[in-house]
Order: sequence, then structure tokens, then C-alpha cells
Amino acid sequence: MFSVSRSTLVTAASKSSGQLSSHIAKRWKSQKSIEVTLRGNVQGLGKPGDVVTVAPGRMRNQLYPMRLASYIDRNAQIIKDATVAGQSAMKSAQEATQAYQQAAKKEQRIVQLQELRHCLQALPPLVFARAVNEILPGSKTIFGSVQAEDVVRELKEKHGINVDKVTVQGTKIKSVGDSWARVDLGDLGHVELKVVVERK
Repeated sequence: MFSVSRSTLVTAASKSSGQLSSHIAKRWKSQKSIEVTLRGNVQGLGKPGDVVTVAPGRMRNQLYPMRLASYIDRNAQIIKDATVAGQSAMKSAQEATQAYQQAAKKEQRIVQLQELRHCLQALPPLVFARAVNEILPGSKTIFGSVQAEDVVRELKEKHGINVDKVTVQGTKIKSVGDSWARVDLGDLGHVELKVVVERK
């Protein structure tokens, strides 16, 4: 029966490992200097993880046998660099797309506000009929008031224009006559609407 002792296997493995390291070392032998990755602290070179340039002989005779450095796999490095470059390019593309979308959204908002301003400027006065408190002769004070909600409702129901209540300012009218309501349009300023309160 054929058998192999453990010492024989260890010897064979060591020989194989030695042949591999010898092959790697020979690959760099013809070069004056090579880049290696440190696996430990080496005085005058750096700390673990650093990529440093050393003489092939020092790597072959000192750093590699003492497990202080390892040879760099050029193919793996190329793949790593390509991956990092691809991720960077993708991030830049995403940022550019986001910036474009934000700019397009802002431009669309400006166009909408311009259209709204044109519609508001073309409106006739907004007329509201309210009961007047006539306890005092000649009084113009009305019951209740004309507020932002009333202006928003009037614009929507009679003119088909939608505005947010928070953009309507200066409206808490408590007497008959002419007044003004202001619609805030952000970067485009504001539009003033004439409001007329009549006796009911």
C-alpha cells in the first residue's frame, strides 16, 4: 500500500510555496525598483497598507521572507483603479443629473409664476358684497371682514385661478370701499389686486 508521511507533505508544500515566491521574485528581478504593499511597520518605509518603492533585492531577501511586505498584483490593481474610476464617474453623472433636474424644476416654476402674474394683472377688481353695521349713521363698517380665504375662493370660482392662501397678504378688510390685496410671487415680486367691498 502506498503512503505519504506528513513530513513529506509539509516538505512538498514548502517547496511549492518557495517556488511560487521565487517565481514572483524573478519576475521583478530585472527591475531597479518595484512597488510593494507593506504588511507591517518598517522603519524608514511606512506602516501596514502603504504602497512603497523598494529595491527588488530587499524585497526578495528581507521584506517578503519576513512577511513585512507583499508583491502587488498588477491585474488586481488595474481592476481596482477601474472600479474606483467607474464609481467616481457614476457619482459625477448622478450629481449632474440631479443638478439638471433641480434647474429644470426651478425653470418650470418660474414659467408658472410668470403665467400666474400675467393672469392676475389682467383681472378686473374683485367685488364682495357685505352687510353694513348701520347702528351709527353713515357707518361703512361691515359685519365680519374680507380675508385671504375670500380672495382665494373668488379667484378660483370666478376666474379659474388657483393661488395658495399663504401668498395672499394684506387682506382683512372691515369696511366698504376700495382696498388692495397683495399676492406674493416669490422671486418675481408680487401683484396687487384691487378689492371692492359693496353694501349688500
